[in-house]
Amino acid sequence: MCRLLQTLTLLLLTIGISRAEPIQAVLYNGTGAPLEHKLASMTLAGIVNREAPRLYLLNVYETWSYNQTDESWRDIYQQDGNVVFTEISDFQQLLDHFENDINGAITYDPTLTYGNFPGQNFRWQAEVAAMLGGLTDCIPLPYTDNTTVIYRPDSLWVPDHFHGKEPIKVSAKLESPLHPWNNADLDQEQRYFQILNWALETLLDRTNPRKFYLREITDWAASKRMFQLNLAGTETLNFYSLSDEKAEKIETVMSYLRESHPDEIFNVYGWMRPEPLVQWISGWGGSFHETLLSNLSWHHIFPADENYEYQRPSAVNSDDVELENKHYVLFIGSEGDAGNWVVGFQAGAWHSAARGNVPIGWGFNLHMFDRFPFLAQYYYNTATQNDGFIAVTHPLGYAYSDMFPDSFLPDAIEQSAELLSRYNIPSVYAYKHYNGAGVSTYRGIVISNNYDFHKLGSFAEATGAELTFLFDPALQTQRVYTQFGGLLYNHVNDETFYANVTDLNLAAQRITSKLVNQNRPNFLLAGYQRFRQDETNIGGNNPADITIPRLETLMNLIKSDPDIGDKVEFVTPEKFTWLIHKSLTQTSVESIAKAEKNNLHAFVNPSGELQVRFHSSLPNTAKLRVFDLSGKEIMWEQWVLTKGENILWVNIKHLTRGIYLLNITGSDFTQTVRFMK
Repeated sequence: MCRLLQTLTLLLLTIGISRAEPIQAVLYNGTGAPLEHKLASMTLAGIVNREAPRLYLLNVYETWSYNQTDESWRDIYQQDGNVVFTEISDFQQLLDHFENDINGAITYDPTLTYGNFPGQNFRWQAEVAAMLGGLTDCIPLPYTDNTTVIYRPDSLWVPDHFHGKEPIKVSAKLESPLHPWNNADLDQEQRYFQILNWALETLLDRTNPRKFYLREITDWAASKRMFQLNLAGTETLNFYSLSDEKAEKIETVMSYLRESHPDEIFNVYGWMRPEPLVQWISGWGGSFHETLLSNLSWHHIFPADENYEYQRPSAVNSDDVELENKHYVLFIGSEGDAGNWVVGFQAGAWHSAARGNVPIGWGFNLHMFDRFPFLAQYYYNTATQNDGFIAVTHPLGYAYSDMFPDSFLPDAIEQSAELLSRYNIPSVYAYKHYNGAGVSTYRGIVISNNYDFHKLGSFAEATGAELTFLFDPALQTQRVYTQFGGLLYNHVNDETFYANVTDLNLAAQRITSKLVNQNRPNFLLAGYQRFRQDETNIGGNNPADITIPRLETLMNLIKSDPDIGDKVEFVTPEKFTWLIHKSLTQTSVESIAKAEKNNLHAFVNPSGELQVRFHSSLPNTAKLRVFDLSGKEIMWEQWVLTKGENILWVNIKHLTRGIYLLNITGSDFTQTVRFMK
């Protein structure tokens, strides 16, 4: 019995769930609740979860991809987080429980709705009331609600939590006919734009200066006091379908964030429609995160181990990887940039009974790991040796480093390098393929169907990414590229991106046909699929979805191929990455680049000079050049090198803060290294 207790105690400590005292919290069961109660409960959760996890929401606004998300996290928090929930399903009882935390209700007209595109219909006045409620610790409530007992002021004071400005007084009755947005002669879009204009003029400079929320409001927006707009285009991929009037309002918010923290990446939550305009957001210096789900205020504040070391069984030491005469095949689970996949247990696939049986790559948004550490630690604690991790689409989320303004790159590089290092993730999956016209300009931002590969490679190199997978039609498929700085591996237009896997026998034949005539060692990214929970029916409506049991069957079919099956090894992204590195010959560009870096060292000394150490095998005349990360040459000097060790001092006091590339070129060599000022 004592040995059993010791084993259980060790297990609890190992997975980080031992807590001295239970956490007491309320669970609001919103199953079947009216929309106004769900909106109010999300606003309330955002308010009361700012300092501690106090209110968890069940079936209020759940991710579409896995309808057991709330139930599963509830169970995990009870079992692993030592939470004791008091369940409440009555809305009035919920308000009574937290009456000391709220200042009353902001009322609105619930009959007023608007939709940006067919199928969308939201209560625009209610959402502005919820945003205002997040700023004033009030809940939104229909003015027609005569049963809920709560204080309903005529006006209220909006404090400034970010800049220290004096509070301002605003109306708490958004339905009042005195407001211009209640002019019945205007259509719903005009009325919504009226209230947004008022909010931009009155509230914007009192909202969060580092992040904002786009689309249907949630507790996360209320918790972080974000400005919120529900604006979108009429079409899914035509970015010109987002009108100038809507875009100008979004740009007003982005301008506020940029002016508040110049040259620092800001974050946008919610959803972007049309999706190609994520590039537009990156062009302004922002990183986007799909977060159309609730309980993020809870996940964010829930206690996690601050000293946690993010190690997992799939992590690979490059020295332990042996390159053999095989076909190395990788499958990656997509949607990792999206919050509903990160929070929703990878569409339920993480809970598969077959998880761990076969090597795969799980995509994750590392910014969400950073913001919601209990979630990150849960995945690391429960991962198996076959659960490989990869960052999608960018270490900072759904973002594009080749779109960031040059002045934002030092901050983006610093943040990205820290995330990749902290979470011990060596590789990134990047994709950009939503501009059918190739290259277009939207409101001054050039949106391309392809990456700028030199910028992508330079960013990967600067952040320490060991391998960047990408889907780009401008490069050949299933190829390694070493000439752009960081190591790139492309797969495109070969039925490996959202491939049809409804017929596993056909899918197996398609994959083996790509291997049979290839020299070994050989590498194949065989599928970038959407992993789903085991019970998901796969058919014509979701041909690219695959469950882990079906993936295991597919792998077994490939392994049973009489010609090449015994020569195939399925691997994780981590192992794929290091095997790729080992496969590069000593004369490859990558190996030369690594050898050169070992011979060239540069750092800024305390006096502000760049100190360069370089070993030359012969006397030489060399040209020293400094570039910014966009590839623009900043300065150059010519030096005479002696045989052996050379120490050079370069005056760079005129350079601004940031990361730069230093290149030394002689008659028989060229070497490059980065440095930070």
